[in-house]
Amino acid sequence: MSVSDAIEAIEKISTDLVILPGSQQYEEIVKSYFTELERELEPACFLTPTSASQVAEIVKVIKPLQLVSAIGICGSGQQATPAVANVRGGLTIHLRNLRGVEIDLEKKVVSVAAGEQMGKVYEEVAAAGLGVVGGLSYFSYARGFVCDNVVNYEVVLASGEIVNANPNTNSDLWIALRGGGNNFGIVTRFDLCTFEQGQMWGGKVFYFQPSFSGQLQNLVTYLSNPNADVGVHICLSLGYAATLGNIVCMNDIFCTRPEKPAALEPFADIQPQIDQMKTLRVGKLKNFTDEAFSGAPSNRVAKMSTTVKADTRILEYAVETYRTSFERLKEVENLLFSITFEPLPVSMIDQSIARGGNSMGLKQSDGPLVVVMFYTSWDSPNDDKKVYDVNMKALEAIDDEARSQNVSASYRYLNYAFTHQDPIGSYGPESKAHLQAVSTKYDPEGFFQTAVAGPFKLWK
Repeated sequence: MSVSDAIEAIEKISTDLVILPGSQQYEEIVKSYFTELERELEPACFLTPTSASQVAEIVKVIKPLQLVSAIGICGSGQQATPAVANVRGGLTIHLRNLRGVEIDLEKKVVSVAAGEQMGKVYEEVAAAGLGVVGGLSYFSYARGFVCDNVVNYEVVLASGEIVNANPNTNSDLWIALRGGGNNFGIVTRFDLCTFEQGQMWGGKVFYFQPSFSGQLQNLVTYLSNPNADVGVHICLSLGYAATLGNIVCMNDIFCTRPEKPAALEPFADIQPQIDQMKTLRVGKLKNFTDEAFSGAPSNRVAKMSTTVKADTRILEYAVETYRTSFERLKEVENLLFSITFEPLPVSMIDQSIARGGNSMGLKQSDGPLVVVMFYTSWDSPNDDKKVYDVNMKALEAIDDEARSQNVSASYRYLNYAFTHQDPIGSYGPESKAHLQAVSTKYDPEGFFQTAVAGPFKLWK
């Protein structure tokens, strides 16, 4: 059966579900994607359900058609990797119309429909004097990954059944959804634990290349301290923007308390720094996230990453690899090219375990780790191959050097993975076997492995 047959079948449920090319709504949805690499895929239509029951109806209709890699699934937000949240010429189920943020003060849980953006969630919980974890967030050192804070998923299975997955019901599915990607069902609601949270301190500090080495050492010193302050967040970047015409350094630092803590002094007080660009302040969580995601829509974007032990020598080697790569890319039109170091302290891994575990396979003995992420933005598709090749070779060089220094790590952060990478496999054989078993149990015919597109599948 064809995609056009699927569209015809879904229109029988409701024509309002189907958004076709040429319509204003279709163009609006296309423009909402983070990167041109997703925008240019252009599905045959977007399907825009307004409830979990409509998602279930769509799945029941299209599953028997035995489509192959023809279905994309997109929440309100999405990562930059091509084909993770869209599909060329197929059907993209876009969850943008699933709305609702509800706070249960007694249970300390916020329920978030899959079409909501985290900015609204932060606003709602802050009004109640609460906080919530999102992504590799300001709270992760003390509370783990965002998935570690999901106490329940509402999910539509391949059968069309709507189920809950939590520690008491479908607990194997609950663990699988914590890091397992789009391989098990369509999540229509996330129930996240909340905590008391007032104003925070933090922002960005910009400075010059000669100081970056010392900042890397400061990062490793922080991660090596077993009694380190876990109420902080540290992210170090080195990057070139064509608009600036130079490479500059940036520290993205935060404290969950409204004060500059001693742990962040080495990162906040670096001299010399570019004072007119500094944004350190006391403020609300929503203000900080607005700052992080402000700016013009990106053009073509590639994020690729690896993970290494917290070791100064390998981080320095990664910087030198970045500089070599920049020389190969500097003529690319409207280039933005950066390397970012995001730590995964032992405290974060401990919290993942304490909160019920996830699928990522990380153990306390693995840490502390640092995710090394290359971010590239550029204008022309003619430069795609060059950008991909340079980034992939850079990561290969870092991985080879890390192995030679005995500071390599197998783990790959799925949100910063590109299409050639295998984050699911990086979780280790035990975790991958669990994910495959869960897939077989809840999706015995493999609908989410064969019909649903995406680069990060369980039998890759």
